[in-house]
Amino acid sequence: MKKILLIVAISIAVIIAIVAFAVSPIAKHFLINNSKELIGRKIDMENLSVNIFTGRLQVENFTLYEADDSTSFVAFDLFDVNVNLHKLLSKTAEIESVELSGADIRVIQNGNIFNFTDIIEFFYSDSTATDTVEEPSEWNVVINDIHLNHSYLYYQDQEIGSEWKLKDISLVIPGIDLSDLSTDMGLQLDFTNGGKLETTMKYNTEKALYDLQVKIQNFHLSPVLPYLQQSLNIENLDGKFSADLAIHGSSEHILNFDVTGLVSLSEFNMLDTLQKSAASFDSVATTIKQIDLINNKIELSSLYINGLHSYYEIFQDKNDNFSMLIKADTTQTQDSLAVAYADTTEEKPFVLIINDLQIANTNFDFIDNSLPQPFNYTISDICVSSTNFNITKQNTIEANAVLQNSGKLKLKWIGSIEDISNQNISVFLNNIDLQSFTPYSLAMFGNPITNGHISIQSQNVIINNRLRGTNKVSIFQPQIGDKDKSVKAEYNVPLKMGLYILTDKNGKVDLDLPISGNIDSPDFSYGKIIIKTLGNLLVKVAASPFNVLKNSNAQIDQVCFNATATEFSNEEYAQFAQLGTMLREKPELKLHLTQNLLYRDAVTEYSINELKKNMAIQDSTNHITEDNANELLIKEKYLAIPTKSEELRMFADKMLRERNITLQAKLTTEQKAVLIYENTVKQSITNDMQWRNSLVQNYLKTSCSVPDSSFKILSNIIENDTVKTFKNNYSVEWSL
Repeated sequence: MKKILLIVAISIAVIIAIVAFAVSPIAKHFLINNSKELIGRKIDMENLSVNIFTGRLQVENFTLYEADDSTSFVAFDLFDVNVNLHKLLSKTAEIESVELSGADIRVIQNGNIFNFTDIIEFFYSDSTATDTVEEPSEWNVVINDIHLNHSYLYYQDQEIGSEWKLKDISLVIPGIDLSDLSTDMGLQLDFTNGGKLETTMKYNTEKALYDLQVKIQNFHLSPVLPYLQQSLNIENLDGKFSADLAIHGSSEHILNFDVTGLVSLSEFNMLDTLQKSAASFDSVATTIKQIDLINNKIELSSLYINGLHSYYEIFQDKNDNFSMLIKADTTQTQDSLAVAYADTTEEKPFVLIINDLQIANTNFDFIDNSLPQPFNYTISDICVSSTNFNITKQNTIEANAVLQNSGKLKLKWIGSIEDISNQNISVFLNNIDLQSFTPYSLAMFGNPITNGHISIQSQNVIINNRLRGTNKVSIFQPQIGDKDKSVKAEYNVPLKMGLYILTDKNGKVDLDLPISGNIDSPDFSYGKIIIKTLGNLLVKVAASPFNVLKNSNAQIDQVCFNATATEFSNEEYAQFAQLGTMLREKPELKLHLTQNLLYRDAVTEYSINELKKNMAIQDSTNHITEDNANELLIKEKYLAIPTKSEELRMFADKMLRERNITLQAKLTTEQKAVLIYENTVKQSITNDMQWRNSLVQNYLKTSCSVPDSSFKILSNIIENDTVKTFKNNYSVEWSL
């Protein structure tokens, strides 16, 4: 570095001294007429001025042409250099200022050949390479006040069809002193396609350490398209990239640097060869806490993704759009792959940490054209969240989504990506319309689905490779059509008759399907068992016969519900759907729904459940805590405790003593639970009533397309039911 700068500085000084002995016009004339012999290219300039007394050289309106002698390769408006001639006597090459203004540079690449390759070959054609040992120089080199103003750079890669246009480039370096310890410099430029780049750097020449600040504003991604097309089959790329980064490192160790700052990407859209959006999103923003390549670690303070949309499509030939998106890589041989693997085996394990991960407003379309009928399914409003995510440790990820505009999905995953032998996965599917799955029902059994809704509660726990899971399935009013003889079904079984036996008189089917096995077994496939369990479950339930009710159009005067439930059953949703149908068919009607809740019974039920939960928590052998008490398997376990058991009665007495509650009479366990927890559960009862009302309101508006003005929902707490025949319900009234 020092030698190069020294040579440059001395060369400039020598040129000035030589030219000073000639008249500037003569020197200009000589350089223009002999440029081919001097550098192998034609040049032109408007003015060349040298002042031997001040050490100043000026070149105006200079052009260096391409090999064709007509196209401009490098041009500039002004090149102005001031050299301190006096300091040359003290072995100090000091350039007081360097200014290059209005530069227009054109770089063309085709493979390994550039449009300046002939210039390099010209200078090296007559030279022979010799090994020389660079001796320490006694000269000090100082270059001050370096300015690059309003310049333009055009770069084209003809091999891949890429173009980069950088305009209004400005570079400012206050000074470079190779005998000093530090240097400051900065760069500013505008991208022609949109966006700005600003950089500032402080460099310690003695320690080879640098501090680099990089700011990128709204850089348009379109110039990146040709590079991505080397590995991806995509047609178009849009998006804006911004960053504000601080990079600290050493120039002597290229991987020894730390990165912190903000990175964002907005309005992103990537079109595949089918002219569909392979991936798009409104915004991605992340705060980088640390990037440490030496320790193979990336830590993000936050990662927020909003408005993500993608799709997965299976074609008739069983191929899919994801496989078509990635180009086959045929460049690597087996030997190169082996070397690449060997180079990575000694690296430190990769660590990715995301302190706050949020994915919101995400949609995903699943399309299957390999079936007798095309299958189109939309998963919308996907939200995913996780805190302190660490790829090497146990994590918790929660997600929820809307399935085909009406169904609901909730998922909770506890586990480590690197330890599949210990996982806890809970999946809740509610009010899923089975008719949407007709294409799969036709393909597997030859029967279309004409009606039905399904809810599934599934929890699968894997401990030391042993899987134990439960799948509770509830379906309401399933109905299938006659077998389509034009379809060659995968299974030729009388499903319609067989499943008819499982359907009760009310058109309901309840199934409990336990799962167990050793996922480490060679015959076990975790993915296959999940797909088989859920897939077969959906098809079996969808194929249930429809128990035709003679009074299916009868007036609905109430919709009953469980007091402790925070979600409605399929049957209850179906009744609300019938009310919505009535409102659409009779828009002049107005629906009045009143949630009637028997308060004392609700308090008793909430209190006894709270008592059972707390007894289970205090029993250390159960390993139950407040955090996991609402998990499906755990809740099912402690709610199964008999209310009249002696153990529960004794625990209630213990809780009464701890609260200094004295009994005046002999009470049942239920009554004791009410004494202990009534004040605690009051708010829960009120909150759950409000939640149920919001569920009804949202279902009528969203799934049934009923406007707010067509219905009204109220709440009514009933303190006493002397007849004991009352059921918690939504009473239904109509008015004009």
